[in-house]
Amino acid sequence: MSNHIVVFQPDGVCVEVEPGKAILEAAQAAGVAIDSACGGQGACGRCKVMVALGRPGGQPGDLLSQEEVDQGMVLACQALVEDDLVVQVPLESQRGELRILMGDPAGMGLPALQEAGRPLAERVSLQLQKPQGEASGMSDEELLLRALAASRGESFAEFELRLPALRALPLAAREGNWELDALVGDFDGRGVIFGVAPGGAERSRQECRSYGLAVDVGTTTVVVHLIDLATAGFLDASASLNDQVAYGEDVISRIIYTQEHEAGLSELREAARATINRCVRELMEQQIEPEEIIAAACVGNTVMTHLLLGIDPAAIRREPYVPALRWAPTLRAQEVGLEVHPGAPVYLAPCVSSYVGGDVTGGVLATGMAEQPRLTLFIDMGTNGELVVGNQEWLMCCSCSAGPAFEGSGVEYGMYATVGAIERLSYDPETDRVEYLTIGDAKPRGICGSGLVDALASLLRAGVVDRAGRIDLGFPSRRMRVRNERPEFVLVWGEEVGRADDISLGEDDIQNLIRSKSAVYAGAETLLESVGLEASQIEQILVAGAFGNYLDAESAVMIGLLPDVPLERIRFVGNTAVAGARLALLSREARRGLEELAGRMTNLELSVVPRYMERYVSGLFLPHTDLDLFPSVGQKLAGGHKA
Repeated sequence: MSNHIVVFQPDGVCVEVEPGKAILEAAQAAGVAIDSACGGQGACGRCKVMVALGRPGGQPGDLLSQEEVDQGMVLACQALVEDDLVVQVPLESQRGELRILMGDPAGMGLPALQEAGRPLAERVSLQLQKPQGEASGMSDEELLLRALAASRGESFAEFELRLPALRALPLAAREGNWELDALVGDFDGRGVIFGVAPGGAERSRQECRSYGLAVDVGTTTVVVHLIDLATAGFLDASASLNDQVAYGEDVISRIIYTQEHEAGLSELREAARATINRCVRELMEQQIEPEEIIAAACVGNTVMTHLLLGIDPAAIRREPYVPALRWAPTLRAQEVGLEVHPGAPVYLAPCVSSYVGGDVTGGVLATGMAEQPRLTLFIDMGTNGELVVGNQEWLMCCSCSAGPAFEGSGVEYGMYATVGAIERLSYDPETDRVEYLTIGDAKPRGICGSGLVDALASLLRAGVVDRAGRIDLGFPSRRMRVRNERPEFVLVWGEEVGRADDISLGEDDIQNLIRSKSAVYAGAETLLESVGLEASQIEQILVAGAFGNYLDAESAVMIGLLPDVPLERIRFVGNTAVAGARLALLSREARRGLEELAGRMTNLELSVVPRYMERYVSGLFLPHTDLDLFPSVGQKLAGGHKA
């Protein structure tokens, strides 16, 4: 059976695929980014495309209206290529360039730890003793090891010479007149020589360069920092949407994909590697050669760590719900698949449990909360919310599934934080006006997480939405309406911004948001209760992650996402995961610190705590069933347009 040609518009990209492939798979092969939150399960409805020419097979999908089907719309994950096709990808289905939080180049606490230890790898200049004939009894290898022990003996108890370096040693030693540059990596306390090159004053500056990577392998995004290992200086950052998003928006859907597809695990591993390597290639455009990058430190949640290494994560969602590994050995770049020096050490931050990973241990290290007396609640806000409470004396952690609502999934006009997403919004009931800001100052395409929190808080304060999340159809506003038996409030009139439809927030959207915020708050409340604390006793709340960084603290408290504490106690600390990776890259003390933290944290498994579900149900109100927990919100509602 011959292959078929699929052309994707408006980009004009063409690809040849085998019959029976889903249109979404064809798009992935063509490099066309179509939104797909559920990993091709037909459950999210975000991959709507129009078949302009040709007849697809399969089913159009259950999430389309009859009007859309009549127009030729299909779900790209459900419709099959059984003919030559021309496929139109509408703007709302295009996965635009994501605004990614790359981290603060100044770092967090880097200087103190830099002084305390060695980087993960370094280029060491050595003067070998020139052999005085065979009578000396010293081989090239022995001369190298002796010189290295004299230079770096305090760093490692012993050194190991890898075969590629040994092969290069005879020529390099003689070309450099017994002056050598040795690449030495810290492989879990062993000093490993993985490269040698001729030394001497005649070397060019470029030949002496050595760089490292700090990598945050996130569920949604990947961030890579390029670091000069000689100076510990930040040089540049690159970021990308994780290619794994095409296989599912959350870690559970990706685990399911690996179980339901024979090559699923290898596909997801390759997607992670491809995303990281794409970022690395972008960084190397500064005239950097792959072999000049001699180390990488990676952080990621437990599932991402498994998938990056090609380790089956299925056990994480099967009783007794334990991961295949929490502590990975330091590996060679060649083993991981990174396009850098093949022998470079790749360090992976240790995980705590199935759903509290190395990104959290990295974040706790970067914030310094484990060395401070202040009682701190750390929240890494995302599809999976991880929380840590404690101080220098003790640490307790947990994880809760917030779901992808704050990433825009499950909300009709929700979207990732890409160009055109509404990120700030307020409603004035006196004038019936909605003011908003979009990412990139572009025409609004939809609304991302921070905008959704603002919208819900503003509508609650105005009385448009009651505390149960129901829209008051009697509220005096022309923005109030019922569409397809769905009460909704219009945020943006389509005719005002040149689009065919209006951007609205419906009652079902609000319920999805309430479920997500309740999961996070109930997690925090249960975690605090487990150690005999109340929110009022927390001295600082640190909110990490891309979504958290753009939140408005007042709005987050208003809807009951964050505890009602004085707003000055809430700090948004950015991408602490990549900051932790940079610390691990630059300091042995930091690597030891990560391992100590992973051992210190006591994990609370919320699924076995009955009170968690009780608290979750209690949180399915705005801001909460018990308004006494949110006194500042109670005052605003009492003094607002409608209590």
